[in-house]
Amino acid sequence: MEAIFAFVFLLVLIWCRVVIKRRRSRITNWPLLGMVPGLLSNAWRIHDYVTEQLQQSSSTLVFRGPWFSTMRFLLTSDPQNVHHVLSANFANFNKGEAFRTIFQVLGDGILVADSESWKLQRKLTHSLFRRGDFLRLVERTARRKAEDGLLELLDHAAEFGLAVDMQDFCQRFALDVTCIFLLGFDSNSLSAELPDVPLAVAIDDMEEALLYRHIKPRSLWKLQKWLRAGVEKKAARAQETIDSFIYHQLSLKRALNYSKQMMRDADGGEDFDLISSFMQEELAARCGNPTEPSDKFLRDAVLNLLSAGRDTTSTTLTWFFWLVSANPSVETKIREEIKAAFQMEDGDPWRFPSYQRLNKLPYLHAALCETLRLYPPLPYNHKASVSPDILPSGHAVREKTGVIISMYAMGRMEELWGADCREFKPERWISEKGSIAGDVPSYKLNVFGAGPRACLGREVAFMEMKTVAAAVIWSYRLRVVNGHQVLPANSLILHMQHGLKVNVVKR
Repeated sequence: MEAIFAFVFLLVLIWCRVVIKRRRSRITNWPLLGMVPGLLSNAWRIHDYVTEQLQQSSSTLVFRGPWFSTMRFLLTSDPQNVHHVLSANFANFNKGEAFRTIFQVLGDGILVADSESWKLQRKLTHSLFRRGDFLRLVERTARRKAEDGLLELLDHAAEFGLAVDMQDFCQRFALDVTCIFLLGFDSNSLSAELPDVPLAVAIDDMEEALLYRHIKPRSLWKLQKWLRAGVEKKAARAQETIDSFIYHQLSLKRALNYSKQMMRDADGGEDFDLISSFMQEELAARCGNPTEPSDKFLRDAVLNLLSAGRDTTSTTLTWFFWLVSANPSVETKIREEIKAAFQMEDGDPWRFPSYQRLNKLPYLHAALCETLRLYPPLPYNHKASVSPDILPSGHAVREKTGVIISMYAMGRMEELWGADCREFKPERWISEKGSIAGDVPSYKLNVFGAGPRACLGREVAFMEMKTVAAAVIWSYRLRVVNGHQVLPANSLILHMQHGLKVNVVKR
């Protein structure tokens, strides 16, 4: 029966898309079809479309799907609603069944798990992320990959006058660094040959499918999945590639003899990696249950951390370089700050400072925060109510109702950021004394989440981003290729649709 409804829906949708003009009007709740036609007709500009709809709906909108579906949720960018859902009444909002169905590829990993599974994984991950040896590994790896990989590629591009895709370079950098600290495996995607990376392509294909699962009725995308059609065909192939890679890496770990020597390595030796430590910590946490963690459990943990680690860093860096290239005054201020902090002069070669010293660059930090405000790597946060509730905006929330928070829209709210909210102004993050203006409330900048589920990798992300951003801004002048179109991709992650093609000039 679901298949019949999905087929009929497709036919009617085709008709609707012929008659609907793509104009910026309030979304229509059509008979039978609900609001889906408007959403799909604007899928090519979904983030801006959602922002416009929220601006016309006092920052909260009840979305209604086709009559035959259970597609009904609240969209919001209201700061008070965000605080209520993520912090004040956190216990009543989890990820929910609908979210886990859409994100089933992530299994029961930390990004989708609820209850005890989430608590265990968060406790383990938090413990590992705070370890000094882990942070030193990330710092050392990021520096090496930037110096021996990224900067060498940019030197080559500058010498031969080649246009390069900075998004591709940033994604390769983030993938290599994440694989090393997560698995102890170097994917070497940032090598001079720029090899094809099936894993990276698979992750991108999966993220595209996940976005469309949000805006299509469940019966429709499940039918496509069953038929292996459209983006679901790519998603199926992507999952096969992802699983093959991760299970192979886990089999290599299983082949190792986890003796006392391995334990010593995990405590700071050269063979340290996050998943090996995760295995040991998880075993200890089971308290009397000596069963070794299953490959499925570890596969889910790896994929969740791999996706988060790769996407946050690479996406933010890509938008950062575009914004800085379009705002030369910001670029100049970052360079002047570096000169003053590190006693450098124009023409001096870049010397990688420690992360502690990089943290003494408040304007660079502000420019990265401003990038995150305008282009959050994950534009939406999806929650679901456990029991009925009333949001501060007055909207009633039924049991098991989805609540989708738009961070992209929040970054474009005049009520929060002023009339210049669409401008790139790092100064809004700087205090009168020239330092970072304290901790910005999470209801304003919600990129790293808030409350008990706030992102654990914030410090790691800033460490990687500052390492790359400072080195590139000091060493090169990047200018976007004439005629290159910069647009957000149709993906759950805010990639650039056509990459970021730039010309590189050595300073």
